[in-house]
Amino acid sequence: MQNLVLYTEIVEKWRARHMEKKKSVYNPFSPAVEQAAQLLLSLGKNRDNEMGLTAICNEIGIHKSKGYSILNALAQYDLIVKDAKTKTYSLGPALLPLAQKAKEKLDISALAKESLQHLANQTKTSALLGIICNDQFYIAAKYDGTETLSITIRQYQSLHITHGSHGKAIFSFLDKKDQQRILDAGRLFFHGDIDSFNREKLEQELIFCRQHGYSVDNGEITPGITAVSAPVFDHNTTVAAGIVLVGTFTEDKFEQFGEKTAAVARMISRLAGAQL
Repeated sequence: MQNLVLYTEIVEKWRARHMEKKKSVYNPFSPAVEQAAQLLLSLGKNRDNEMGLTAICNEIGIHKSKGYSILNALAQYDLIVKDAKTKTYSLGPALLPLAQKAKEKLDISALAKESLQHLANQTKTSALLGIICNDQFYIAAKYDGTETLSITIRQYQSLHITHGSHGKAIFSFLDKKDQQRILDAGRLFFHGDIDSFNREKLEQELIFCRQHGYSVDNGEITPGITAVSAPVFDHNTTVAAGIVLVGTFTEDKFEQFGEKTAAVARMISRLAGAQL
């Protein structure tokens, strides 16, 4: 009887160990796919869009042989291309149609259209949406809220990133490195021409913008033309665009119009994936 009990205990222990080994923890991620995604993102973040094998592998923390295999697999589908002379890799042409599809779905201009037209109609001003690229503010969309007055700013026109109210709104939320780079360049149009730039005044305006979500221009850029602006953030919660409400409204409208503009900017930012 004692031997039978001992035998039963041994069998139960073996069965428990065996069942434990058979249990598998489900992992919803494929390491190779995850590493391929990290590789593409690394190339995308690189300013030159060209990286060598060693640099790529060091950045995402994989062995060179594994990185080489992933790069070859991606190259088969033209997701990356290799420069035979420099031995560097860059993003490939197959990403273009994929990016276009994503752009159609998440295009800030498309997301903003209805809200900006409503804002323009409500305030009887012109509402502009500008996209930031290479220190320029490109007017991607313009909506007029009144037929009697239209501001002569053309769609696709570009303005400097520091220009007037949108310059203050954008600059307020850039990281310190980009702020310093722009200041060092010396092309500062926050208050009109370069000679009108006032550093102390700008500091106060930036504090106000970060607290209230909008900035103002009281005819400094063009006498008689006033504007309020608010920043728009993308899915990385990085400032990527800006809204400008521009017209001939008086200073007593700044707070009301500024708050409306900031509210619309926050809504568009959330639609674009920003975590605000």
